[in-house]
Amino acid sequence: MCRIPLRTFFWICVLTCFCLSAPGAETGKTLWSVSTFGESDYFVRPSDLEIDRGQSRIYVADADGNRVLVFDFQGTYVRSIGKKGQGPGEFSRPTGLAMMKDSGLAVADFGNNRIQIFDKNGTHIRTISPKSARVAALVLADDKFYTVPSFGVSGYSVTLGTEEKTQPLVSVLDDKGENVGEISVSAYPESQPFIRAIKHRVCPALSPKGLLFLPHLALNVIHVFELAGKKVGEFTRPLPYKPVVPHLDAIRDTGEGVVQMRSNHDIITVAARFGPDGNLYLLTRTESLAEHLKGNKDARQLPPEPNRLDVIDPQTYRVVRTIPCDAGIAAFGFLDKARLVYIYEDSEGELTLKCVSY
Repeated sequence: MCRIPLRTFFWICVLTCFCLSAPGAETGKTLWSVSTFGESDYFVRPSDLEIDRGQSRIYVADADGNRVLVFDFQGTYVRSIGKKGQGPGEFSRPTGLAMMKDSGLAVADFGNNRIQIFDKNGTHIRTISPKSARVAALVLADDKFYTVPSFGVSGYSVTLGTEEKTQPLVSVLDDKGENVGEISVSAYPESQPFIRAIKHRVCPALSPKGLLFLPHLALNVIHVFELAGKKVGEFTRPLPYKPVVPHLDAIRDTGEGVVQMRSNHDIITVAARFGPDGNLYLLTRTESLAEHLKGNKDARQLPPEPNRLDVIDPQTYRVVRTIPCDAGIAAFGFLDKARLVYIYEDSEGELTLKCVSY
């Protein structure tokens, strides 16, 4: 009988796992998936996902469904929070989520430009109305909300009629909605308001050590800030393509007070989150938008864009691992050190909440 040395056997196992996780393959074993729930219900346009490990709950902000959907860790539908409207506990395009103390939930009610607070049972507690900032995504730290004004891969907060060449990456709000700070950089001056908004769009992620990591949506750069606003780091990461620098492709005045603008740029980082291992996970597009569009005349018929998770050591800023995953992911989170959950659009246009090992 042939005996394989233990060290050799170890590397065979490692190489086998690597081959099974090659680009294009699943992240790992699919543990469960959900595309319909309740009484023949389904996702409309999910934009964020948050995990409550204390209650074993998964929250999904369904922007165009005007609600927050709740599932347990086995993918069983638990309840829905909110409905379309402007009253307490009602939403107009909820786009961002943040867990609070005692399993409370903060929701960025984008269309109503407010933050709504719910208890662990989904009961509305209070509403925070920002005085001078748009709210689309949330990070909660030191009893303050760190917010960005835009969400998704096609929505940007554009300020017209200003001579400014930069804009804040993040606005800081207190629990009354007062703007108590801003986080900005001056490295990407741009006078054209639409391109300025694209260049300054970030996906905030809070590290276990209380640092705010800000990967740009359309630029291959990640800034690192202390919560007080002091910049402490900056880095890039290897990509399989050279990103297009955002620039204006076309502008058209419809004659009805509406100006339509089209840009040429790549989408690089779709979402960011720190994992249970303390590493930064970046949802990264693996193909340039130009390549993705090639040969497709109708953008509505495009398949979902391919992506992967880049795992980065927050101390050295080095990529320590890449995790292949399904195309078309909108948001992701971690149930624990072994299970990853994300919501994605498949090639048939079906939106699915999926849990995999990683």
